[in-house]
Amino acid sequence: MMNSTDLKQGEYRLIFESLPGLYLILIPDLRIVAVSESYLKATNTKRDEILGRGIFDVFPDNPSDPNADGAGNLYASLSLVLKDKAPNTMAVQKYDVRRPESEGGGFEEKYWSPMNSPIFDEKGEVIYIVHKVEEVTEFVRLKNKGKEQNKLTEELKNLTASMETEIYQRAQEIQNNNKKLLRLNEELTQREREIQEVYKRLFDIDQLKSQFFANVSHELRTPLTLIIGPTRTLLKDQKISATERAFLETIERNSYTLLKHVNDLLDLSKLEAGKMTLRYSNANLSDMIQDIAAHFNSVANERNIDFVLDLPKNFPIQIDVPKMERIILNLISNAFKFVPDSGKIHCTLKAESAMASIYVADNGPGVPVHLRDQIFEKFRQGEEGDSRSFGGTGLGLAIAKEFANLHLGSIGVFDSFLGGALFKVQIPIYAPIHVEEIQQPIETEELIPALMSDINELKKNKIETKGSSTIYNRPKVLIVEDNAEMREYIFNTLSSDFNLWVVSNGQQGLEKAILEKPDVIVTDIMMPVMSGDQMVKEIRKIPELSGTYILFLSAKSDQNFRIKLLQEGAQDYLIKPFTPEELSIKVHNFAVLKKTIEALENANRDMESFSYSVSHDLRAPILGIEGFLQIVLEDFSEKMDSEALRLLKTVQKNVIFMDNLIQDLLNFHKISKIDLNTRIVDMNKMVEEVIAAVLQNYPKKIIRFN
Repeated sequence: MMNSTDLKQGEYRLIFESLPGLYLILIPDLRIVAVSESYLKATNTKRDEILGRGIFDVFPDNPSDPNADGAGNLYASLSLVLKDKAPNTMAVQKYDVRRPESEGGGFEEKYWSPMNSPIFDEKGEVIYIVHKVEEVTEFVRLKNKGKEQNKLTEELKNLTASMETEIYQRAQEIQNNNKKLLRLNEELTQREREIQEVYKRLFDIDQLKSQFFANVSHELRTPLTLIIGPTRTLLKDQKISATERAFLETIERNSYTLLKHVNDLLDLSKLEAGKMTLRYSNANLSDMIQDIAAHFNSVANERNIDFVLDLPKNFPIQIDVPKMERIILNLISNAFKFVPDSGKIHCTLKAESAMASIYVADNGPGVPVHLRDQIFEKFRQGEEGDSRSFGGTGLGLAIAKEFANLHLGSIGVFDSFLGGALFKVQIPIYAPIHVEEIQQPIETEELIPALMSDINELKKNKIETKGSSTIYNRPKVLIVEDNAEMREYIFNTLSSDFNLWVVSNGQQGLEKAILEKPDVIVTDIMMPVMSGDQMVKEIRKIPELSGTYILFLSAKSDQNFRIKLLQEGAQDYLIKPFTPEELSIKVHNFAVLKKTIEALENANRDMESFSYSVSHDLRAPILGIEGFLQIVLEDFSEKMDSEALRLLKTVQKNVIFMDNLIQDLLNFHKISKIDLNTRIVDMNKMVEEVIAAVLQNYPKKIIRFN
């Protein structure tokens, strides 16, 4: 006969899952690690859909019931079990469960009688909670029906004792109320249908998005493999020139970066589809952290960062090795991104109860409290000014959190003893009891793209400001771009034809534009410290830079966004990717146009100056002629014959005309230089005065005014 010690781990699990009672096994952070078949049947759930998830993620309150408090009461009971280390029996709870979509969806009304009991380890610490329930829905319904029947009987007695008119009035009120309730019920039913329809559409859209990510990621991996493989082969050739090697290394670095982003999107689609599984194997966590950290030593040396590891010599653990490597890499890389030069990063590993705890602390800017949940959301990178110093999809920490959750662990961010951020990861040391087989670790290259991408990103993003050698009379171009390799690419494209200045963010671009007054500015949009569009808004406030042409570089191609760029002060934009010829031609055309306009403006100023000078020179003799003519007419007109007098008056008339013409020319030149002295006037009076002056100057003309 076989005794209890002969039972295998898998048989214990089989016995537990076959128990007739309704049981859940929870770990202290309230995630589900085991469940009986009876519980699954009673709650319309499936084992592979709920294991590893938080109990309140699987069983939320019914959103359609404003009085629902089952989740809150259960949380309070479980908290007491953890605090008091004693069982806790709950009163009967109304706790609705989801109805399968095949049965119409929504929530199904349920009543339960729960009891929560702790299980302790050898140190007396709670390691599991047994959540046992009995379904009492039918009992509660029958009890409620009895109460309703008694209430109706009492109401009937009261109604019988009332007058007939009151009975009639009450009946009418009940009838009206029933109609209102019926209408409200119909509205609620319609609203519920609309909400369900919206939910279904959102679910379908989310599924399509995940499938799209998966399809695109798979399609991109093949050409990326065909780029990386031949590139690495060519780099092994010792005969290639330094320039060729630099180009090939740029291709390799950016290919690894792209492959990392593709892998992130593929992992995301698997996680959202619930297809991501763990392959547990035995590993030494200390060695794993040591190996990953070693790749960052060169970055630490370049930037004089105090990078300290505090690890035990040996730390055996049962984990999915590739996914744990991704978590560690993400946390160390994240610390290097935000720590200043000559900063500090400390990585610590220790055992706490049955958990492996990894702490990564730095003396960077830290994470504000209001962003500590947000940074673990998909496609989020925290505050723009900090995060945009480095590229990325905003998936790194989100995927790290999902991988930790799959291990039934957790990840969070706190204040560091070094003054910056402290990231803490906790992972169970042993695989869950439902894992039947611990497999042998296998060698994979899954970490290489992420590792190469992060190291390259840290090395290339050192802030760089430079300029080309200045050649007299060449157009001046300012390049504003935060990506070092893109800066180099633009610089090499334009350096043969232009005097160049290169900066790495909008604030530096604004300062350099004020100092150098370039002919053309080529700028990215998404940058740290100050974005490209913010820089352009500031530049357009400066009169001296009003004639500077601005060319935006953008990865966005939608029409509304391009219109917005033009409205904000740009003359044109280039959509990435672009060819060097396209960039060079656009910049050249703007530079030529700027020089042409400046030449025209200078010529116009010269012409104005010349005409003003000539007008002054002409006016002096005109005034002399006019004065002497007036003397002759006044003193000698009586001695002249009529013909001589007519000729003198003709001369006088043309002299006055020339004087007025020259005066108008002088006034025209003064228009751009005079200041307006505005005041309130009576327009009717002003018009009357002008008309009187016109009539006085032209007495023989017939002029009519309306």
